[in-house]
Amino acid sequence: MAGGKYQLLKQLAHEREAAAAERMQRAQGRLADARQRLEQLEAYRDEYRARFTARGQAGVGVAQWQDFRLFLGKLDEAVALQNGEVERCLQRLLMERQGWQNERKRVMAFDKLMEREAERALLREGRREQKAMDEFASRQFWNASRGKTD
Repeated sequence: MAGGKYQLLKQLAHEREAAAAERMQRAQGRLADARQRLEQLEAYRDEYRARFTARGQAGVGVAQWQDFRLFLGKLDEAVALQNGEVERCLQRLLMERQGWQNERKRVMAFDKLMEREAERALLREGRREQKAMDEFASRQFWNASRGKTD
């Protein structure tokens, strides 16, 4: 079995690649969730600002204005924190993608190694067959030449 000695290693590499792909997929999901939460926070902040601005045109008291600024500051903080989370998720995804690519390269290297091993095995088999045919032809020639001189 050509390449059989590498089969187990290839299987292990394939399993590691599959695990890396799953980790990458989970990281993509976490990034999508984080981006969605960021969009929701930004939309809520913008909506809150627009509602207060609309009410403010009719006039608001100092206490309401301070509450608005305080709450808007907290929303801005939440948006900034979520931006940080999106960035962390993105970095994690990039790291997991690199890990998956490395594992994929390893699987492809084993594929290539096994392919080359199979080619070498075919070449060795061809040489063995050629040697056997040459020996057979040589014996035939030898036997034929001995038979003529006897």
